[in-house]
Amino acid sequence: MAERMASFLPDPLPDNILEIGCGTGLFTRHLLTQPIRQLILNDIAPGMLEILNNSISLPENTKIVSGNAERIDFENMDLVCANAVFQWFRKPQETLKKLNCALKNKGELIFSTFGPKTLLEFREAANLTSPIDLYTNDAWKKMIHDSGFVIKNFEIEIRKIFFPSTLTLLKNLQQIGAAPIRMVKTGGLRKLMRDYDSRFSTPQGVYATWELYYFTLTRGN
Repeated sequence: MAERMASFLPDPLPDNILEIGCGTGLFTRHLLTQPIRQLILNDIAPGMLEILNNSISLPENTKIVSGNAERIDFENMDLVCANAVFQWFRKPQETLKKLNCALKNKGELIFSTFGPKTLLEFREAANLTSPIDLYTNDAWKKMIHDSGFVIKNFEIEIRKIFFPSTLTLLKNLQQIGAAPIRMVKTGGLRKLMRDYDSRFSTPQGVYATWELYYFTLTRGN
């Protein structure tokens, strides 16, 4: 996902860049393949930022800002990037408005997020609703328009990823924080795995669908 989003980066990069929700630097590494005059890296988790700072050689002109991007006022940015972050925001439209204000005129926001088909098989088998809001692309487009942005580019990617077993799938989802196992009733995990195996098994293994959205937005006049 980070690699695909990086393909939408301008070349050369503009002077002042902000990455929100940078985590341990998965997308940051793509940014650092080009010279950057000023880079601000933000994440809500100080531990993630510490890992990033210890594992990547950051330019001297890098500023690290810990905190919730929904509550921080950034300013004078040429480019804002957010890889797989927006689905966690409680008020995404308000955050879009804040980021619009953070950008210079004609500045750009590039972000990726997940659509409602993401892990649909898991939610059906477990009879669960998503623990986070997964908006349709039409809903995103309306929020984007109402926030004063113009859509420069939008792409949808559907990925069907295969795993040897449902247990392997669940372990993978737990590692990336995407499986709400705590929401499964006690004693229901074995039944969930049996149901998933019977409904979503193929000769290649069991599968899970990911619906990925990639937006490139320009701040309007």
